[in-house]
Amino acid sequence: MKTSQKKIPEKKFDLRRIFSSAEIVLVGKDLGAIWRSKGTRALLMLLPVVLIVLIPLVYSVAISFLPSEGALALPDKLADFVGGIDDYGPRRQWMAAFTTLLCPMLFLCVPVICSVTAASQVFVREKEGGTLETLMLSSMDARSLLHAKVTCCTLLSIAISAIAFVAFTIAISVADILMGAPFFLNLEWLVCLVLVMPIVALFSVVFVSWELPRVHSVGEAMQTMGYLMLPLLLLYLVQFTGVFRITVPWLLGITLLLGVLSVILFNSAGRQFQPERLFQTCRED
Repeated sequence: MKTSQKKIPEKKFDLRRIFSSAEIVLVGKDLGAIWRSKGTRALLMLLPVVLIVLIPLVYSVAISFLPSEGALALPDKLADFVGGIDDYGPRRQWMAAFTTLLCPMLFLCVPVICSVTAASQVFVREKEGGTLETLMLSSMDARSLLHAKVTCCTLLSIAISAIAFVAFTIAISVADILMGAPFFLNLEWLVCLVLVMPIVALFSVVFVSWELPRVHSVGEAMQTMGYLMLPLLLLYLVQFTGVFRITVPWLLGITLLLGVLSVILFNSAGRQFQPERLFQTCRED
C-alpha cells in the first residue's frame, strides 16, 4: 500500500520579504541617478583609488629609498604595537607599521566618502530639485521612503568599499612581497572589514539623512564628510604617539557605539522626515 507524501515547497529567498516592491523600484531609481551624475560617479570611483591604492603605492616606493642603517629603525613603542618585526630592517618595519596602524584609517575613510557622496545625491539633490516633494506625495509612506534611500546609499558604499579593499589587497601584497614585509592581513583588519566598515557606512548615511532639514545645498551636505572623518583620523593618528593601540576590543566597541547611534539617529530622522517639515525647508531654500 502506497502512502502519498506531501511535497514541502522549498523556501526561496525573496527580496520582497525585506523590501516592498516600491522600495526596490526606488533603490533602482536612486542608483541610476547616482550613476548618471558625472561628478558623483567620479568621486565614488577616484577617491577610493587615491586613498587605498595610490597612497600606499607611493608610500612603499618612498620607503624603498630609505637607507638600511638601524638609525632609522621604527621607534620601540611602535614596534611593540606592530609586533614580530624586531629582526626586520628599517624599511620592512616602516612598511609593516604603515599597513598595520595607518592603512585601516585610510580604508575606513572610503565608506564615509562613499556614503556622504551618495546620500548627498539621493537626499539633498532631490530636495534641491523638488523631486523629493513629488516622492513624498506618492502612495509610498515617508518611513518606507527613508528606509529605501538609506538602504540604497549604505549598500552602494559597502560594495565600493569591498571592491576597494580587494584592490588594496592586491597592491599592498605586491609591495609586501617586494620588500619582504609580513602580510598585512590580521584579526584587526578582518574586524574592520566585516564589522566596522559596514556600520561606518550606515552611520554616515543616517547622519546625512538626520541633517537633511538643516542642510540647504549639496555643498553643505558634503562638508559632513569632514566632520565624520575627523574623529576617525584623530583616533588612528594618536597611535603614533605611543599612547594606545587600536585592538579588536576597541574595534568592537566602536562598532557597538556606532550601531546604537545609527538606530537613534535613524529614528530621529524618521520623525523629521515628514512632508510638512521638509517642504517648508525646500521653500526656504
